[in-house]
Amino acid sequence: MIKVSNPFSSVPPLFTDLAKVLLGDIDCSQNTLEKYSNDGSPFSVRPQTVIYPKNTTDIKHVISFAREYSMPITTRGSGTAKTGGALGEGIVIDMKRYFTQIRQVNMMNHTITVDAGVTVKELREQLRGWKMEIPILTAQDNDSTIGALISTKSTTPASFHFGTIREWVEGLTVVVDSGEEHKISDGITPRGRLIGIYQSLFPVLTKFGPALRAAQPESSDDATGYCVWNTSVGPRQLLDQLVGSEGTLGIITSVTFRIAPLRTFTRTVCVSVTNKNEIAHIITTAKESQASQIFMYDGTFMELAERYHLHATPTFPNATYVIVITFFENDKEKISVAVNSFIKKSLVQENAIFCYDDKQFIERIHNPDFIFSLLNSYTQGTHVPITVADGIIVPLDKYASILEDIENYLFTTGKLYTILGNAGSGHISVITLFDPRSSTYENDLDVYTEFIFTLVKKYRGGISGIGGEGLGRTPYVPFIYNEATIVIFNEIKKVWDPLLIFNPGKKIGTTITYLHNHLLKKDVR
Repeated sequence: MIKVSNPFSSVPPLFTDLAKVLLGDIDCSQNTLEKYSNDGSPFSVRPQTVIYPKNTTDIKHVISFAREYSMPITTRGSGTAKTGGALGEGIVIDMKRYFTQIRQVNMMNHTITVDAGVTVKELREQLRGWKMEIPILTAQDNDSTIGALISTKSTTPASFHFGTIREWVEGLTVVVDSGEEHKISDGITPRGRLIGIYQSLFPVLTKFGPALRAAQPESSDDATGYCVWNTSVGPRQLLDQLVGSEGTLGIITSVTFRIAPLRTFTRTVCVSVTNKNEIAHIITTAKESQASQIFMYDGTFMELAERYHLHATPTFPNATYVIVITFFENDKEKISVAVNSFIKKSLVQENAIFCYDDKQFIERIHNPDFIFSLLNSYTQGTHVPITVADGIIVPLDKYASILEDIENYLFTTGKLYTILGNAGSGHISVITLFDPRSSTYENDLDVYTEFIFTLVKKYRGGISGIGGEGLGRTPYVPFIYNEATIVIFNEIKKVWDPLLIFNPGKKIGTTITYLHNHLLKKDVR
């Protein structure tokens, strides 16, 4: 009996035999294919089928089928990314239907193992009930699945303090191109196909060592390309490459995280900035004062919030930017000492500071849905917010300079934009409104993207602080890295995925022409 998620949909002959062996669901209906043709990006790519695997055996069947027919596989979480990373032309695997279990909690070792389809919000709420947390996870990623978060290695408002998501991963389970399932963590010796991958990677990284060192990014939070700069040995090297690989090397099915005791008290200090040259000093002082999270938003964001969501943020009439610095602790006195230390060392005037004890305020301004609702309210849905520059990341000492250059350029375009960012890590999120009905939409987007990424290269930054490269950024990876590094990325892809079936066109391989052909030019989203 063929299982389908929609009893009225039919399975084409090509997929009939595959459907018979799946315990999960397969859906080739027009409505489903249309839905999965889109994500949060301005691109549209239509798959041939959508599969909801019930277990890893189903995934192995799908990989076997894909190998036989040379059909690409794209693993999808919530489909909320703004870069097109969840779009693919062949098979889309949706992990959110069945891979949703919390597999194991070890309070003695402070670890938790969860399926890749669990959302960040679900995990945070579950941990909170046990008085535990993963500090790196914030409301900013609530809608993301764990698999997507690991695949994109996104920076968060807390990553400057607690490290990237990679530092909280103790191990993961992955199905590789052969269909073998492997657990990767310290103490487990690679076997089978995985030992072959490991042995093939070593000479590649050794051969190109000098070129890699020359191209090493200045920010550890940047996930552009593949992670080839770490000094890990053994299984850690394999794990490091999978984190941030956007599903291009294998299919992650579960992740084991470190967890920590929940911090129950919070205080947030909002600092008004009128001079961009003050930003680096304020952020550095916040770090020295043991701040837990740092976020930044500009005057446009504040004006939109005041217009459409009154009292959503503190109002500073003359502010160019507002830096939001949050302290979390289990001791109220310790928080007071930290906050007072920051205020004293920062030398910020009293009228430029506003303190909050409201956790909902932090959850709200970190939430991308809140940001996009403000922009949609402004244009009444007639323009699309373009987020190709959502993930740029630069060294903190260059922060003011690149902000100045971005502002000067965007002023000449006449487009509304807002600039936010996980400023503690040097992350900048530029969201610019474009009219998709314009006859120059395609060209405007190209010029805009090329300018922003040329700036990023100038300041030795990266383009994947959030969301991965996806479709929208992949053609511009050569803007950031030299030719030798691109060669290395291609070699790594071939070692893990010689048939190029895992999420092709992400990290490497997509052209600007391909983007043009799949751009939603006239559709107001």
